[in-house]
Amino acid sequence: MDFVALAFDPSYTGESGGEPRNVTSPDISAEDFSSAVDFLGIQKSVDRNKIGIIGICGWAGFALNTTAIDKRVKAVATTGMYDMTRVMSKGYNDATTLEQRTQILEQLGEQRWKDAEAGTFA
Repeated sequence: MDFVALAFDPSYTGESGGEPRNVTSPDISAEDFSSAVDFLGIQKSVDRNKIGIIGICGWAGFALNTTAIDKRVKAVATTGMYDMTRVMSKGYNDATTLEQRTQILEQLGEQRWKDAEAGTFA
């Protein structure tokens, strides 16, 4: 049995290119996985009916999301140290209170207004 593997840095992070830097979102990350499936599926040595993905660490959830929407993916394996959605909502070890999160979201909203007015982003 032969295996083909493709490793990549998600868009805007690591060694990948693109601007803005250090940005991620579920739709971008799912698209990255689907683009990898595109690439693998056009290789003559790859059986399109046997393509799987592995999601590691913060991208474990994105791998699951991709598998749910891209039916070309026939298998998925993930490994994650923590629930990234919970960390984003409540902070590490649930250290962020609802009041703190609300304040952060309000600050981010205000920054978006400033960025929109300036035509650039901070």
